[in-house]
Amino acid sequence: MVGILQFDQGEILINGKSIRTDPLSCKREIAYIPDNPDLYDYMTGIKYLNFIADIFGVSASERQECIRKYAGIFELTDDLAQPIAAYSHGMKQKLAIIAAWLHHPKLIIMDEPFVGLDPRASHLLKEMMREVCDAGGAIFFSTHVLEVAEKLCDKVAIIKGGKLIRSGTMEEVRGDDSLEAVFLELEEKSC
Repeated sequence: MVGILQFDQGEILINGKSIRTDPLSCKREIAYIPDNPDLYDYMTGIKYLNFIADIFGVSASERQECIRKYAGIFELTDDLAQPIAAYSHGMKQKLAIIAAWLHHPKLIIMDEPFVGLDPRASHLLKEMMREVCDAGGAIFFSTHVLEVAEKLCDKVAIIKGGKLIRSGTMEEVRGDDSLEAVFLELEEKSC
């Protein structure tokens, strides 16, 4: 979906543009945060953020404001001069989040975004995610912690073995049960 892997059939459109035929336009509108961010360990945090900002053409003043804001929120400001190799997993996750937010993407795709984050950082990320959605953007994230999905998501999809099993609004998918109960019921039916 983010243009990293090739696909044989179907089409992926980002804001009406094909990821297959116009990948650069699509990538300008999205951000991807993997569950284990693979960052350039030899760079300092600030060099990495400036590198990402350069790729997306973020102006010097806009990037400084964004870095100041989000590094402050995540209490990472004092660590930006350190090499990424010295960062803990949680610090790398925070840096990847800041980098993703730098160019104000319309779509953010995250794989298990809360892994490695402390409770405060998790709470802040949830607020940031809500702000993006409230401003008309969208966030796709995968999680195995169904309570998180239940509390955060407006819509949910349950995928098993690459197949979409159920999707819709939280109320449509969940009904009167918990999301966990629905998932377990679907799991049993598909076995």
